[in-house]
Amino acid sequence: MKIRALGVAAAATALATTAACGSSGASHSASTVTWMSWETTQTNSAMDAAFTAFTKSSGITMKRQAAPNADYAQKLASLIMSKKMPDFFWCSNVEEQTLASQGLLYDWTDHAKKNQGIDLAKFSPGSLDSWYAKGKLYGIPTLANTYGVFYNKKLFDAAGVSVPKAGWTYDEMFADAAKLTGKGGAKQGLVTQWTLLDSPFGLAQYAVSAGGQPLAPTATGVTHVTADPKVVEAAKRYAAATKAGQITYPDTSTQNAAASFANGSIPMMFGGQWLAQTMVTDKPSFDWGFVPMPRVDKNVQPTETNGVCSPATLGNPDQVWKALSYLETDVFNETMRKVPVAPIAYLPGSTGYFEGLAGQGDGPAVMAASVKYELNAPTKVQTGFMEPWSTKATDIVTAIWNPAVGGKTDTEAGVAKAIAQINALASGT
Repeated sequence: MKIRALGVAAAATALATTAACGSSGASHSASTVTWMSWETTQTNSAMDAAFTAFTKSSGITMKRQAAPNADYAQKLASLIMSKKMPDFFWCSNVEEQTLASQGLLYDWTDHAKKNQGIDLAKFSPGSLDSWYAKGKLYGIPTLANTYGVFYNKKLFDAAGVSVPKAGWTYDEMFADAAKLTGKGGAKQGLVTQWTLLDSPFGLAQYAVSAGGQPLAPTATGVTHVTADPKVVEAAKRYAAATKAGQITYPDTSTQNAAASFANGSIPMMFGGQWLAQTMVTDKPSFDWGFVPMPRVDKNVQPTETNGVCSPATLGNPDQVWKALSYLETDVFNETMRKVPVAPIAYLPGSTGYFEGLAGQGDGPAVMAASVKYELNAPTKVQTGFMEPWSTKATDIVTAIWNPAVGGKTDTEAGVAKAIAQINALASGT
């Protein structure tokens, strides 16, 4: 199982365009709940098996509809057109916001408030925020992404640098990157496998940790973005480090980075927790670990989840809610114990994930502790825009933000220009 990255605005837009052409409708027998996921054959089979006990205890049959991972959005769109949507289905946050805005999703607010089966207080802090639209809960977060830095202990030892630990600081990260650059054949001390670190959202994490403001006060309905002065401070630090060759250029998201790290040529690599499975498979000849995103002062971490949604015309909400409750706890625990790729935003459902990591060696065990630290961080920031203008905002980041943060253009002016153009999109001007 590999959690789908968020920010799939293009796919969601295509889905929404199709969705607008017809209404959804689930029509199933009273004792059957249908569902659909974008997971692999292996993971789907594990989840089918985990639902067996639920069927025995509840009398509710779980019927999974086949869907190709690569063409999931198209499959979902066709089901909407034919009014054959399953009772619940995997959805990204972008898809959820898009479909909810068109009245196509079931509102789970009343069921959630009862705290029966699922206790809202037990979700990772901040993880529910982006699943509300105008105060209504249109999706339930499931698989979560956490982000941090993988490190090669052998290269750290050779350079006489102490390996980082949860709670490390940005001062330490930039200093370590400088010390490790060029050591042991490493080109840069820190390679960004994923784009979050020096994106507007990564720098917002820096700013909030320093006591500043996030890009926006809410996760959804964003009409204005603010660049805290600490964002500019962080941008200047990245620009200096990038120009010095200590950190890769912004949006250097390479598919080869994980393999290069496993081969021992990268001291530090920023990426998501799912890359641990690459390390388990490749079995690097050095000790490795994983630490959360650094802090300036207080612990602030990103929040990013996928989830499940149901059609607005759902005919059997009570028994679907029972199935969703079982999914969040027992099914994910059983599945992630076998395939520990991602934690679950509903914290009681992450036990299996942590147990699965603990059984894979020292590196994954270190990762488990870091992921717990991140999930429980009291303050979270988003990792992407979910508004209709998000795709155009990404273009602005690529064209203006990245050259500024990468040191190719004036940093302060570039950040200000990028934020101004994003605000023009957000405000519709």
